Amino acid sequence: MQRVFLSRRNLLTLLSKLDRQAEGKCTACSIVKQDTKHSIYPCTDVIAVTAVEDKDYYIDREPGEVLIVDTPRSL
Repeated sequence: MQRVFLSRRNLLTLLSKLDRQAEGKCTACSIVKQDTKHSIYPCTDVIAVTAVEDKDYYIDREPGEVLIVDTPRSL
């Protein structure tokens, strides 16, 4: 199994990119994780992480279940 660790900063950056895209600004909505040598949280491979809006991702199915306390407000 491949594994990537996203920090809060990474997650907030991706959300910021989605917001900028919604405002019509240019962004690929992606970050590249390449810290395969991190001493505690190494990525298993270099990987691009791309954020997409829920309305675009869940076009043909419902979102999977999450713990009730973790359910995003937008769902």
